[in-house]
Amino acid sequence: MTPVKRGVLTNLTTKKTPRIRSVKFNVVMNMIVVTSSFLFPLITVPYVSRVLSPTGMGAVSWAQSILSYFSLVALLGIPSYGIRECAKVRNDPEQLSQLVQELLTILLFSTIIVYAAFIIAIFCIPRMRQDMPTMLIFSITIWLSACGVEWFYQAIEQYAYITVRNLIMKAISLVLMFLLIHSATDYRAYAVILVIGSYGSNLVNVWRLRKFVTFKMNRKLNLRKHFKPMLSFAVSKIASGLYAQMDIVLVGFTCTNVAVGLYQLVVKIKGLCVGAVNSVSDVMLPRLSYYKSNTDGEKLKDLVAKNLNFLTILGLSLMSIIAVCAQPIVLLIAGTQYARATPALMAITPVILFSALNSFLSQLLIIQGQEKTYASINLLGLICSIIVGLLLIPRFNIMGAALSITTSELLTLIIRIITTKDMLFEVHSKFDIGKIFFATLFSFAALVIIHIFVRQCSNIVQLILCTTTYLCVDLFILIITKEKFITNTLEHAKSRHSCF
Repeated sequence: MTPVKRGVLTNLTTKKTPRIRSVKFNVVMNMIVVTSSFLFPLITVPYVSRVLSPTGMGAVSWAQSILSYFSLVALLGIPSYGIRECAKVRNDPEQLSQLVQELLTILLFSTIIVYAAFIIAIFCIPRMRQDMPTMLIFSITIWLSACGVEWFYQAIEQYAYITVRNLIMKAISLVLMFLLIHSATDYRAYAVILVIGSYGSNLVNVWRLRKFVTFKMNRKLNLRKHFKPMLSFAVSKIASGLYAQMDIVLVGFTCTNVAVGLYQLVVKIKGLCVGAVNSVSDVMLPRLSYYKSNTDGEKLKDLVAKNLNFLTILGLSLMSIIAVCAQPIVLLIAGTQYARATPALMAITPVILFSALNSFLSQLLIIQGQEKTYASINLLGLICSIIVGLLLIPRFNIMGAALSITTSELLTLIIRIITTKDMLFEVHSKFDIGKIFFATLFSFAALVIIHIFVRQCSNIVQLILCTTTYLCVDLFILIITKEKFITNTLEHAKSRHSCF
């Protein structure tokens, strides 16, 4: 480790020292965030969907999607790059401070350039000028995304802070939602609330940053050394972000705001489920990077295997439940005016599993230093999304959009499996894919049968009974077949209970 200057160490030790907690604690914290991210829309989406109608929701969603592209470019892949690099030097205060100051300097210049490009685009592209006020509201996210430094807090594994801050901002947004949204004309107020809820806490992140990092005006910054390794992250993040949003953007360019409004509901439901599955893998990159940099091979393999088992079990469960219960879910969340979104929701369900596995396999590529491969795969996914989207969306509307993103995610998953085959082979003995699929097959059959008998019941009753049936059957079979993840979890819970 590089020696730390005495003055710097004294300065930093007077500040708050980050406490690195266990992976289990981080997972629990992230699960709370994900659960809140699931419950928050369950409260707000039914309300705003009915008040704003598909047209208003479509206008907001399309503007939000377009501005997310500009934010992606401004970030230059630093969220992933910053997590990896900060995790490596988190025990060295001087190196950590140097790194953070350099990355924030790069972000400042990139954000200025990107925001200037946005101003030019809004005056040159007629579709963007149609609702300029909404576009300008979401343009604030370009700046808030850049100054968010969420990557820093993830790198030093401050998930307790991330969780508390997240819950507070969601509570504020919830109050504002019911105070300000009362008619279809309030969709711009909804846009402001979305910005506050999603990005307002980023200002708190920057203010709190000085508790962990020292900034020096006379510090010699070496920005150039980051450009080459960061390039792959930038290309990959921009490409993955583009193809993740390409479906709804193409719907906005080729269809009406009503179609966008219908499809944004599908995207929201899909996003909530993907977020739930990713709740574990999202906290793994810092720890995987740490194990890799410290050549702790066995812990790395164990962590990879546990994640693969968890992601597959939960991904297949959500896929099955949503595919069968798509109609009651749509009607329960948004009402009958969104009923036409049901077929598209059924078509997009495989993305829940594909996207979660893609995200985790991408982390394996990152920790192994395969940023170029990571970037190339994401770029290929973007090209596939554009081609398939242009072929299917004009003809099949939102169903074509759902099929285009499903196809893109499947293609990139296959390629990622091939590129990470060596690591996957090393952990294959700990990956119970056969038992998981066996349990899924029987659970899905039970789900279909119970749905036939309860489909005349209310939407909420259908959803509760179908979900309970599937989860009980699935868990029972995984236990009796002694699937490793479930068995280890139960044994750990039993040993902790016996300690008391």
